[in-house]
Amino acid sequence: MKFKILKPVVVYLGGMLTGLSLILYPALGTIFTDPTHFGFSSNQFSGIFIPQTLLAIFSALLTPFFVSKLSSKKVLLLGSISLTIAILLLFLSHLFMTNKPEALLLIYSGTSFLGLGFGLVITVLNPLALQLFPKNPLASISGLHFSLGLGTAGAPLLIGLLQDPSLWWYLPLIISIVLLFWMVLILFLQLSEEENTLSSVSLKIPLRLWGFVLLVVFYGICEGSLGSYGAIFLKNQGLSIKMAAFGLALFWSGLAFGRIVFGLLSVRFKMDWLTLWSALLIGILFYLIPMSKDANFSILGMALAGICMSTLFPASVSWATKENQKMAIMVSGLMVSALQLGTGISTNFLGNLSKTYQLGLLFKYVGAVAFCMFVLMWIMKKSEQK
Repeated sequence: MKFKILKPVVVYLGGMLTGLSLILYPALGTIFTDPTHFGFSSNQFSGIFIPQTLLAIFSALLTPFFVSKLSSKKVLLLGSISLTIAILLLFLSHLFMTNKPEALLLIYSGTSFLGLGFGLVITVLNPLALQLFPKNPLASISGLHFSLGLGTAGAPLLIGLLQDPSLWWYLPLIISIVLLFWMVLILFLQLSEEENTLSSVSLKIPLRLWGFVLLVVFYGICEGSLGSYGAIFLKNQGLSIKMAAFGLALFWSGLAFGRIVFGLLSVRFKMDWLTLWSALLIGILFYLIPMSKDANFSILGMALAGICMSTLFPASVSWATKENQKMAIMVSGLMVSALQLGTGISTNFLGNLSKTYQLGLLFKYVGAVAFCMFVLMWIMKKSEQK
């Protein structure tokens, strides 16, 4: 494989495998909470994402400093090793389903490595993707997050396609093998000095950049709510495990394919205002989906929510990077950390509150967060025009 081809392959394959790894754990929510499998409580299920969130945030924030001391290639390799360990631990957990304490220990260890790997990998891949197509940053980031979205959509879809849900452990086994192949490709990757250092590291963060951080936190809360609890919500609506997994797959598929469509459209058209109104529509959907008694509408609503969310994170990253080009790796670290903080907030709060309140009611509160995201984005765009 020629080295010119190897770079985009590593970037986009890495995005897809990271997405698969990241969503495989929450996509198995129905398996983890089913009494005939692991039998975890809602509190135990939400708790497994705490180490993932914390380590993803810290690793993303520290990645710029790791890159400055090592190189982007070495940091990317370390991230791929962490992801592989995380998926292998998930595979091993199926051997301990009858021993809940040991199974929980393996799962907690797995999500810890998952958070570490995600933070390292995505923080490095964002600026590397930008350098593939520097003249169109939105298309560059959208391409990466399309591949990431393919992975996130693929995990629940593959679970839904299993004829016997008890054979779920084949998926982490196969994914870990592909991750090992990706690690080999990284070893052969050749990067320029600029790509290996990416940009200078600065501790001084502009005030406006904090606005982007808050924007992505709001987005992460919305994405994490449907991404982590969408399948459980649909199952509570009376759908089977397979149909609930299919609904979650539609959400991630909408997220993935929406990103490539918006990325292609951005080559010819300005997408700023479409992104803004998508944020408003997300808030409306968080109110409409729980109010519907029709299972088909709920599933289609999940898909539409994914499409609306598809452009928000790539647009925020490209927008923030464009305004802070000299600190691209720091911007990437902050954006990834903000995303993980948002998803962590939604995952843990929904998990704890779902013991007292119905998920449908909690989704409406998340809708209020989406409206806050819309208002903040409106203010930032207006201030940009001045």
